[in-house]
Parts: sequence; structure tokens; C-alpha cells
Amino acid sequence: MDVNYKILIGPILIITLFVNTAQAQEYGLLWSYETGDFVHSVSISSDGLYIAAGSRDDKVYLFDRAGNLLWSHKTGDSVASVSISSDGSCIAAGSRDDKVYLFDRAGNLLWSYETGNAVYSVSISSDGSYIAAGSLDGKVYLFDRAGNLLWGYETGRSVWSVSISSDGSCIAAGSRDDKVYLFDRAGNLLWSYETGDFVYYLVSISSDGSYTAAAGSRDDKVYLFDRVGNLLWSYETGNAVYSVSISSDGSRIAAGSRDDKVYLFDRAGNLLWSHKTSDSVASVSISSDGSRIAAGSVDNKVYLFDRAGNLLWSYETGDFVWSVSISSDGSCIAAGSRDEKVYLFASAQEIIENAKEAISSVREKGYNVKEAESLLSQAEQAFSAGDYAEARDLAYRAKALALDIDQDGVPNDSDFAPTIKNIYVYGAVAVLVTAFAGAGINIKRRKEYQAKVREYKAKYEKLKAEGFEPDEELEELLK
Repeated sequence: MDVNYKILIGPILIITLFVNTAQAQEYGLLWSYETGDFVHSVSISSDGLYIAAGSRDDKVYLFDRAGNLLWSHKTGDSVASVSISSDGSCIAAGSRDDKVYLFDRAGNLLWSYETGNAVYSVSISSDGSYIAAGSLDGKVYLFDRAGNLLWGYETGRSVWSVSISSDGSCIAAGSRDDKVYLFDRAGNLLWSYETGDFVYYLVSISSDGSYTAAAGSRDDKVYLFDRVGNLLWSYETGNAVYSVSISSDGSRIAAGSRDDKVYLFDRAGNLLWSHKTSDSVASVSISSDGSRIAAGSVDNKVYLFDRAGNLLWSYETGDFVWSVSISSDGSCIAAGSRDEKVYLFASAQEIIENAKEAISSVREKGYNVKEAESLLSQAEQAFSAGDYAEARDLAYRAKALALDIDQDGVPNDSDFAPTIKNIYVYGAVAVLVTAFAGAGINIKRRKEYQAKVREYKAKYEKLKAEGFEPDEELEELLK
């Protein structure tokens, strides 16, 4: 069959351009929340609907995508690590109070378990059925959802990092005894590998455990192993590797290093690209398909890259960005900073959806949101035209207008008169107060006058009783 390739080229180019444009969405800040101290750890559910955070203010937090604080729980010390199940139904936390915690979405503490020392790392399976923990007591722990300790394994020194596969079949761990470990669900040690220095930071495991434990070590190397423990490759960076993250299928491995770089490798160990930041890269997180890579740096910034290494966007926070976590599809990025804030960033499309939800909520309360809806419509048009930055900014304005209709800086729900600027309300109140004050003065004077009249009438009646004969003019005046 003959094919007219000229006819096909046009549509193919259009489709290619569309895909490339769609992948270049502008991102922006959806919300931020100030905790009481340094935010050590964040974890976002696969769908981006729930965000967990652990802070040095000794609290575990859970937020929804709109930025509402659903609950917080006070622990006995700093919360060093959090991990949330794919659907946000369970949240695990590890604390310096030597405990592992498990909460449900409503904030109920399902159980806690005391280890022998601070718990610096936790990891939960996709459905929340299994929880792995690493403690400074040198042990790796595995629990079921009910809080039963399934097993504990003692390594040679403190365990700083654990990662569990999505189905809970494999558990990887990194220890200060300079080893990477892999266990099965029953607690059997499948293998261990000695690196050149302690695995102080993070290990990461693919969803099914087939490509197990991309490990970051203080020997300045990134490692990738297969399920049976074969070292597939290692790559030497310029300094200690702080963080690693592997895509669900193990095809892409991201790393962040103290040499101020973000790296991306393929499964074969080829360096696809690296990006220089202004300071150490403390945390990386990769989307399920490897199309988006988020990074947090000591230069106070959150970065987002595409698979090709293009810097899509960056955002400057108030201090070190110590933890990042990206949703499965890469549409939302959570970050925790030493500026004591939890952040949620999103694509322009998500920002538009967020504005749409806010406007709908305000409309249901009976407010006139036509102006906000007009801005939202402009945002959607800009998005359709590929102007994502404009779409994002218009969506921001639409949401702000809906939540504060009179734009006086006071949200509708807290506003005495949501549709009237407070300056006018306060002005009107001032006039009324003045008027009532004047009326009050007049009433007081009238009462004083009436009292005097009553006094004079009483004297007059007394004089009459004593034989006084008043003239007609005085009689009329007294009436």
C-alpha cells in the first residue's frame, strides 16, 4: 500500500508540537503553610491530593491540595521523616522521640512503636499495608498496618534510610556500617553490598523491586543494583550524594549531590544530564514515569526539570529546601524548608482547577463571582493558547478576587460586609456613631429641661395653694 508521507508529516508535526508545548507548562505556588520550626520532611500522595509533613516543632501535619490543614499531631521530639500511602489513607512518621507512628487520614493515631533510638527514616507501601523504619539503634523494622512488628534486623551501625517497594515485597536500607541491604517481606536478607563509606542519606527502590536500591553514599557515588544484588553500575560525582530517587519502572534515576548538581541517569548508567545549582542539592524526587524531576537545594530554591534536562521552573523560598516530593504525574510538588514552611507548587492547569474550585465554593454561598469567573475564563483561554505563565497569573487573580470579593484584604468569611470595602463600612459606622452620640447629647439635655419644668410647676402649684394669683401670661407659659 502506498503511503503519502507528505500528508502525514503535517499532522505529526502538529502533534509533536502540541506534546512538547503541553510538557512545558508553567508551574507556580499553590499555597504555603508556616509551621513552628524547620520542616524536615514532606511526602505527597500519588494523586497529589494529600501532603504530609514532619517538622522540628515536634509535629506531624496533613494538608489537602487546597492547603487546608486537616490535622496535626504532637510527638515527643522532632519529626525527622514522613511517608504517605498512594491514596493518602495512611501516614507513617519517624521521630527523634525514638518512635514510629501510623495515622489514618482523619488524624487518628492507629499505633506507635518505641525503638531503641531516634527514627530518621520511614517508608510506607502503596496501599499502607506495610511500614518500614530505620533507627539509630542500628535496626531495620517492618510493621503491618495493625502495628504488629513483623521483624527487625540489626545492622552494624545506625540505619539512616529505608525504602519499601510499592507492593511491600522488598525493603532496602542504607546504614552507617557502609552497606546497602535488601530484604524480602519475611525479613530474609536477600543481599548486602559494601560501599566505600556510610550510606548516610537516601536509598530508593523501584515499584516492583526489580531495580533495587539506587543508593547515595558519602563515598561520592550513586549506585544501582538489580533485585539479586548485582551492581549494575556506579557513578562518581564531585562530592557526597545526599539524595536519590528512582522512577517506578527503574528506567530513570535522579540524584542530588553536595557538588551542587542534580543528575539524571538511565537504567544502563548513562548520565543523561546534570544541572549546576548554586549550592548543595539536598533532595530529589522523580515522577512515576520519569518525565519530571524536582530538586530542593541549600541555595533556598526548588527546581523542576523535564526528562531532557530543561529547567522548567524554579522558586526561591526563605531558607534551605531540605525535602521535596513530587506527585505521580508530576503535576504537584511539595517542599519543606528551613524557613519553617511547607509549600505546594502546581502546574498551570492545576492552579486553574484550584481557582475553579474556590470560585465554585464562593458561588454556592450566594456571592456574585462574575468578575472572578471572567478572569478564570481568560486564564483558560491563555492556557489553551499555550501562554502558561499568563494562565497561571490570571488564575491567581481569579481565586484572590473570589475569596475576597471587595478586595479589602479581609477574606469573605471573616468580613463584616464581604461585598463592601471595609473602609466604607468603617466610615459609615463612624458617621452613625457620631450621629448617635449627638442624639444622646440631645436626649440628655431634653431630660434635664423636662426636670426643670417639673420643678417650676411644682413651685407654682405651691404658690397658688398659698394664695398667689398669677397673671394669664405666666399661666400660658407654664402650660
